[in-house]
Amino acid sequence: MTALIIIAAIIILITALLFLPVSLFLSFNGDFSAKIKLGGICVFNSDNTKPEDGKPEKNTKPEAENKKADSGEKQNLFTALKAKLGFTGAVKEILYTVKSALVKIKKQLKKITVKRLTVDISIASDNAAKTAVEYGVVCAAVYPLLSFLESTADIGIKQINVSSDFNSQKPHFSFSAVVRLRIIYLIIAAFAAFCEYNKFKTRNEL
Repeated sequence: MTALIIIAAIIILITALLFLPVSLFLSFNGDFSAKIKLGGICVFNSDNTKPEDGKPEKNTKPEAENKKADSGEKQNLFTALKAKLGFTGAVKEILYTVKSALVKIKKQLKKITVKRLTVDISIASDNAAKTAVEYGVVCAAVYPLLSFLESTADIGIKQINVSSDFNSQKPHFSFSAVVRLRIIYLIIAAFAAFCEYNKFKTRNEL
């Protein structure tokens, strides 16, 4: 009888934990980062490279390994994708992957709150006609995704900027989001994202 009570208590505790709300901070600006906060306390940070005491971390790796690591950091996923598909193709591929993941969790999106969503894309090239064409291609990828998201999730503050810059040759792509959701939906979303990420890497041979 005691064992049954303990098992029941554990099940109730796990269930309660799964429905605790967390804040998810996502950002992309050349590289992707994610942060999860529970009750104002950061429980996960993909960008956490500094020790907690604020002191610089001692470098114990051989110089050759450090150079290899630095090279890997510079050649991030977006840079590699851009080298294969071009800037517009890379942005389009990332947005396609994001939408594929969101479609997988369409039912759960109705119970997720996007407190803030920011998208900033600037199309630029050395040819005005090419810039105009690429601008149209990116818009055709961005706005259907936003329309899908607006129809399924609760979005608070939204700042969307997709522009063409004819005075520059340097394009730009970044986005950030602050999402409020329960742990159970976070797990479901993470699984969907992981599946689509693997397909993304296989599809693009990265």
